[in-house]
Amino acid sequence: MKWTYDPSVDALMITLLPGKRSKRAEELRPGLICDFDAAGHPISIEILEASSHLPLKNLERLPLPGVMLTLLEASRRAGLDPATLRQQIHNKRLRATKRRREWWVDPSALQDYLDSRAPQGRRNGRKNSARRPVTY
Repeated sequence: MKWTYDPSVDALMITLLPGKRSKRAEELRPGLICDFDAAGHPISIEILEASSHLPLKNLERLPLPGVMLTLLEASRRAGLDPATLRQQIHNKRLRATKRRREWWVDPSALQDYLDSRAPQGRRNGRKNSARRPVTY
């Protein structure tokens, strides 16, 4: 299943069966369109005016249709080494697709990974009991 949101038309597309071709589309109710394959199975659902049904904050985190980042672009955006991201892909912590010899990362998957990372370094306000006052 794949979710994409296009803010230019405020439409949410939920693809249930990627790679299947639509044979017919049916408007189930105003603003809710379902595509069916030749066998009559639903393959995608499109919700028009999606921001009136779902929180815009959640919709904005979904990938834009057709927008993917190369591993190098994702590493620059995240401020991490490409080898680090590649390792996280292999550890199944970062969702990515390999096309030929290149890894492609969905921007929302990158953001999900960055949100899941533990904070690095010392926390603010933490007192170090071994520290002595400096005297001059």
